[in-house]
Amino acid sequence: FLRQILDNGLKLKSRDLGTFLEENVNDYTNPKPIFETTYLDNNMRISRDQDGKVFVYGKTSDVTEPTTYSNVDSDMGVT
Repeated sequence: FLRQILDNGLKLKSRDLGTFLEENVNDYTNPKPIFETTYLDNNMRISRDQDGKVFVYGKTSDVTEPTTYSNVDSDMGVT
């Protein structure tokens, strides 16, 4: 159900909400996430976020064509 709503064009206007809050709530500023790549080569990328969490990405293919997931069931636990 949720996937269908999102796939049909529901847009969450979080930027508009953040702008409204910044303009109307004293001392509120929109969060500015940080995501830094700390290592990169032809097969692996290591990145860290603003909380220090580490993300490791490995290259699994040389294919550059995008993959379509239109026929793949949602894995969000929503049916």
